[in-house]
Amino acid sequence: MTRTSLLLSVSIALAFVCPSLAAADDSDAFLPVDRITAVISAPDDIGVGKTIILDASASHSTGERTQYTWSIDETKQVIGRNVEAIFTPEKPGVFTFRLTVKSTDLSGQIEQASTTHSVTVFRRKIVVIADTSVPQATLEAYAESGMEQGVLLKRIQPQESTSAIATEDAIFALLTEQKQVLLNASLIVIWGDGISGVQALMRAVHANPDTAASMHNQTIVLITERNLNILARSTRGAYSLLLPKEIIITRKEAMTPLMTVASSDELKQALQERGLETLSVNASTFRIRPWDILSILVNYLLSHGVSVQTVILLLMLPVIATIFSFLKQVIGITTFGLYTPSIVALSFLALGWWIGFLFLLFILLIGYGARSFMSRWRLLYIPKVAIILVVVSLSLLVLVALGTWLGLTFSRDTVFILLILSTQAENFLNLKTEEGWISAILGITETVCGALLCVLIVQWQFLQSIILAYPELILLTIVANIVLGRWTGLRLVEYMRFREVFKHLAEEE
Repeated sequence: MTRTSLLLSVSIALAFVCPSLAAADDSDAFLPVDRITAVISAPDDIGVGKTIILDASASHSTGERTQYTWSIDETKQVIGRNVEAIFTPEKPGVFTFRLTVKSTDLSGQIEQASTTHSVTVFRRKIVVIADTSVPQATLEAYAESGMEQGVLLKRIQPQESTSAIATEDAIFALLTEQKQVLLNASLIVIWGDGISGVQALMRAVHANPDTAASMHNQTIVLITERNLNILARSTRGAYSLLLPKEIIITRKEAMTPLMTVASSDELKQALQERGLETLSVNASTFRIRPWDILSILVNYLLSHGVSVQTVILLLMLPVIATIFSFLKQVIGITTFGLYTPSIVALSFLALGWWIGFLFLLFILLIGYGARSFMSRWRLLYIPKVAIILVVVSLSLLVLVALGTWLGLTFSRDTVFILLILSTQAENFLNLKTEEGWISAILGITETVCGALLCVLIVQWQFLQSIILAYPELILLTIVANIVLGRWTGLRLVEYMRFREVFKHLAEEE
């Protein structure tokens, strides 16, 4: 074969191969994933007689001509043929709207896509903010019975049982995610153990100014099993921030009548007829006297977004210090001073006692291991302690990562609590060096036991509620410490230590 014929053969082969390759490349590059899609933008719920605007502008079509058809699935009624449709429901219920998008290309080929969107139409809307102490089955039963009467009950409730701090954060996250849920609500019901729901609502309103305006004519119902007077004082901060029409505090039996009444006045009348215990916080009952200095301060903090748990921890610190003062002066336990065990108790209270205990044990073991490893280096004290803190910090970072992998959640303040706990390694190691293993283990054991006792007392919900409602009671800890400061008798531990001496004295008498 000559050279000319060879080139001619190659050219003919490329002419057949290249167009097919080019066509394949073009088809891969311009092949649409979805030639036509249907998307409905509309609210999830609306009141009877209100106009619903259904929007299909987010739909996608590649054809030359696009047609929109709106219909109601239940009645097959066509309500529009434009990109937007308007509908005004005259009765409550669940309406399912269907959008059908048809597209025609230049060749006359027709493609279509459909989608649906359900809208709940209500006569009244009640938002229930509940913690995990309220059974979900109970809320579902109220929601089903409410729909029969045209009442939409929207539930805001965390799924898992957590601490008070985590519950507040979980409810706040749900309210932030569903920021439109409070709009057009006839009533806002907060049901639970404590005021986590109230605090979460305050934070959500503080973070969303659009919601704040709708709260001024709103009625808030608090359902609790606690003392109503104490809870009424605890909600003064919420009233001063939210400025609702009224806050009604009552019992769980009020859920049945509030599903049928149309106003707060009718609700209070219904509760009175049923003989239910009720208190009301409104413009006429909301009073803060000038001598309630701490109450004014607490209400200011709560009304400006400070977490209720932060306020409780600050108020409980004097109580914890007084408990340790009693344990040292009257009982005679050995701890690392007074400030250190008080901080340990606060750490256990914030983290949870078992997580806090595990972290403290881990810190002590890592600190002792690092100091033992550096014993051969002959370093000065301050640099040696700094190296121990570095090792402990890195180890805590690994431990937090492990806890996160296991599903534990840590708040943003966890790092400061862990850093406070890390200082206990220095106290433990110093005492071990000065007085030996027995004194060091005895000191840390009594510190932990005292901290656990404080956590047990301070976690008492009634105590937290009454301190939050009457923060002036904290001043009584000063009186208690004055009495303890004048204690001149023997400690209980000393009676046990010198029991043989007392026995001989009694025999001599």
